[in-house]
Amino acid sequence: MATFDQLSPEQRAIVELVLRQGKTYDELADMLNLPEGRVRELARDALVELAPVSVRGVEEDWRGQLADYVLGQQAGPEATATKGHLRRSEAARSWARSLLDSLEQFYANGSVPAIPEGERGRRAVAAAAPREPRRAAGGGALAAAGDPVMRRRLMAGAGALLLVLLAVLLWPIGLLTGDDEKSTASSQPTKTGGGQQTAANAQPAGIAIVVERNGKKQLLVQAARLAPSGQSEGYYVWLYNSPSDVKSLGGQVTDQQGNYQAIGAFPSDYANYKYIDVTRQRVGKDPTPKYTGPTVLRGAMPTLKKSNAKPGKAAAIGQTVLTPPAT
Repeated sequence: MATFDQLSPEQRAIVELVLRQGKTYDELADMLNLPEGRVRELARDALVELAPVSVRGVEEDWRGQLADYVLGQQAGPEATATKGHLRRSEAARSWARSLLDSLEQFYANGSVPAIPEGERGRRAVAAAAPREPRRAAGGGALAAAGDPVMRRRLMAGAGALLLVLLAVLLWPIGLLTGDDEKSTASSQPTKTGGGQQTAANAQPAGIAIVVERNGKKQLLVQAARLAPSGQSEGYYVWLYNSPSDVKSLGGQVTDQQGNYQAIGAFPSDYANYKYIDVTRQRVGKDPTPKYTGPTVLRGAMPTLKKSNAKPGKAAAIGQTVLTPPAT
């Protein structure tokens, strides 16, 4: 285990500037005349060296994200996703706490990031509250991950990849199901009553992450502060150019708090589209959904990087933040 003084001069400078002055990796890259990727690498490696024992139990694909969170380099949906992993992983919480013990003196104005409690404690509280049973929505377009038919499709289509993702990357999720061909909208998007309201009158936000394992790509979508969908409506994910040039990835319902989590195959022709869209619309009987809107979240199509994961491991190779589109 290295002390802070035993880190390389570059690593010490980066960590101190990040924590004491609130600098971003991009700002430090300009200051230090280094590529931003190199700054990020040095910062993340420094945190691994500070707590090498507790980091052993942390999944490699999450170490960088956790390091960025501890160093204050995350905000919005990205930070939300990292907090979610901290709730699920005792090893991640243990490493994060070890890092905070080593770095607490450097945080400006006591701005130490919060480490959330584990899911077990949260579940104990939630167990006392009644829960509405989750049902598959009509029309076959939406299905919960617990549905037996969709579970069989899930295992046939995703196999071991999904097992890794469930354990490493997500809360319990819904399966995005849908046609893999282009869908032509039957009409322009029409607003559904209440579709852009949330319980707290706050703006919804989300993140879409492309994950690859053994050459197969999956799209993970998480969002919060959506208007709860109920069972007659759902939130659909699309690759989007225009209302008449879209590809459906299927959809899923939210929980009662408006949280949304889903996974589906990421088509090979993704680069033909400019955006990833999430719409709220009624569930129809047609197994091939039509784009009817309204669009509640949109993010630019991410540029994918080459996976550096070991064989059999999953790696995030691209992501985009989802926000309400400009009107």
